[in-house]
Amino acid sequence: MPPPTNPRPGSASPAADVLTALNQSRIGRFHFRSIVVAGVGFFTDAYDLFVISLAIPILVAEYYGGSITGSAEQLSIGLLAAAALMGAILGPVLFGFLADRWGRRRVYVVTLAVLVVGAVGSALSVPALGLTTIGILTAWRFVLGVGVGGEYPLSAAIVSEYANQRNRGRLIASVFAMQGFGLLAGAAVSLAVVYGTTSLDVAWRLILGMGAVPALVTMYFRARLPETPRFSLSQGKGQEAANTVSRITGTVVDSQTDAAPRRRPSLRTILDNYGLLILATASAWFLLDAAFYSTSIFNPTILSNIGFAASAGAAPLDQVRLLALGNVLIALVAAVPGYWAAVYLIDRVGRRPLQIAGFAVMAVAFLVLSIAYTPLVAVIPAFLTIYGLTFFFGNMGPNTTTFVYPSEVFPTQFRTSGHGIAAAAGKTGAVLAVFFFPTLLHAYGLSWFFALLAGVSFAGVLVTIAWLPETKLRTLEAASREDELAILVQQFSTYLRSLSLTTARGAQALRHLLVHPEEDATAQVGRIRAIEHAADEEVHRIYVELNNRRLSSEVRSDVGHLASALDDIMDGIESVAARVETYQLRNPRPELDRFSQIVIESVEYVGKGILALDELERGETAALNESIIEVNRLENEADDLLRQLLARLFEQTDPLEILKWKDFYERLEVITDRCEDVTDVFQDLAVRYAPPA
Repeated sequence: MPPPTNPRPGSASPAADVLTALNQSRIGRFHFRSIVVAGVGFFTDAYDLFVISLAIPILVAEYYGGSITGSAEQLSIGLLAAAALMGAILGPVLFGFLADRWGRRRVYVVTLAVLVVGAVGSALSVPALGLTTIGILTAWRFVLGVGVGGEYPLSAAIVSEYANQRNRGRLIASVFAMQGFGLLAGAAVSLAVVYGTTSLDVAWRLILGMGAVPALVTMYFRARLPETPRFSLSQGKGQEAANTVSRITGTVVDSQTDAAPRRRPSLRTILDNYGLLILATASAWFLLDAAFYSTSIFNPTILSNIGFAASAGAAPLDQVRLLALGNVLIALVAAVPGYWAAVYLIDRVGRRPLQIAGFAVMAVAFLVLSIAYTPLVAVIPAFLTIYGLTFFFGNMGPNTTTFVYPSEVFPTQFRTSGHGIAAAAGKTGAVLAVFFFPTLLHAYGLSWFFALLAGVSFAGVLVTIAWLPETKLRTLEAASREDELAILVQQFSTYLRSLSLTTARGAQALRHLLVHPEEDATAQVGRIRAIEHAADEEVHRIYVELNNRRLSSEVRSDVGHLASALDDIMDGIESVAARVETYQLRNPRPELDRFSQIVIESVEYVGKGILALDELERGETAALNESIIEVNRLENEADDLLRQLLARLFEQTDPLEILKWKDFYERLEVITDRCEDVTDVFQDLAVRYAPPA
């Protein structure tokens, strides 16, 4: 059987040493440097995206006299608030597509350059081309958003492809957690600017322009990052991948040979194999951002509406200062701790539980804010406590996990594209929420809007439960199903387990027939034939699934061999049962009791081996090896018993009796041979996929 094209660590393929070294490496200086280089990008992203929430009140005070009442003004501010998010819809799809074709490293620098241009252009916005300052600023914010959006798939994929197996979630989440510092920095810079200047025009320009500074500093270091080993392997650059892994892990990796690049999967193949995951990751992110951005971007507006800045009186600058202080407090107390709680928990608790819990708490908190809005507004600290829970649990859960998931569940050649689609869906939800927030707030009020966000958050719980898998502590190849064994286990284990249970039922029925042939043997044989027909139908279903799915030849071969061998066991059982009826056996014989018990035990260990494939996928071989050893032992015992029975049989003189029982005993022994055929497949899987000692 040929080796798998996308092997697990420990397989015989040249790529195995590279992947093993990556998956089993300890966190080192390179990992920390990657987190910083990628994290500064996310620090800047958060600053640039959310700082507009403080700039908008300043712009309203500067250009609209402190309030917006007309529909044209509401539309203008809504477009400004959503412009960067609109760009962030295009950015991840564009740069994700390019990174899957040109490589992570080259495209990664371009995203930051676009971000810098957008931030500088925003700060220098003046009336031009017949547009007002707000109109030009909106255009530059869109450009900035394209760069911001490109950061999502690139940062996530690069860190996940460098990460080890045990700490991958923590490393990716650490990059995303830098958003918290970006939020805090944005609030702090805004606070410093509004307290440090009396000019509203200077204030908003400084606040928006400062986003270019950390990005400019990071560009040099980002350009020095090597290409990720996993992408190099996908391009057939085995030696480049080996050199990079040796450099970043300090592990000596064997020299690798270059090969032809892997053929890119077609769109139909991607949709067939990953369509549900694309829908799941995109839907969860859409729902999260719809809820999260509507409160984050318009946080000062929400604080103003509940009377948080009422003591500032009518002075616009004083009011802005108090709102900036409120932003700092929420970021410091709720948002930032939530990010780092996710970093701590994600590889301990898992992605799925965190996402479910985060969405659930958000739903409950928003519902309470809606139902008890009036009494809570009367006690602002109580309101802020519940409101702060949406930021803490949002960041601890879905705001982090929706970023982590797409970097793990898609294969290397589609990883940044898949992540880009999910990120774009998220920003689409953010755009819709942010664009319509002013209108909905004006028309219905905050209480109604919080109820809407509660429903959106609850939908996130349902999507996560229904569609998203757990990827905790699994290799990236297994989580993304590039791993052939992972595909076998995930897609066919249910069918194979069902078939093994059917076979076990047949073995039990055969033993009862052989021990009690006097109990209506014809009816017992009929039951065994019915079980054999059921097994045939299950085998047929497995082959239909094999034909309907776009799978590698290795998975087809492994699943086909297992299904065929299990079917042969059941055919052997039915064949022995038929001989009971044909030979009119009506008296129990002691040797058949033992033979049938060997068959039952052999089939039971085969079933345990099918279950043990789950453990092999997690890198554990003990249960599978036990199954292999025990079936081989039982097959040897059956051989010995057959030899003893044949020797005794040929002491008789009746040739018909000799032929009858010789055929009967040999057919019983063949069943154990078929069980051994199954364990031969187990043995092959263990050799190819077991981790190195």
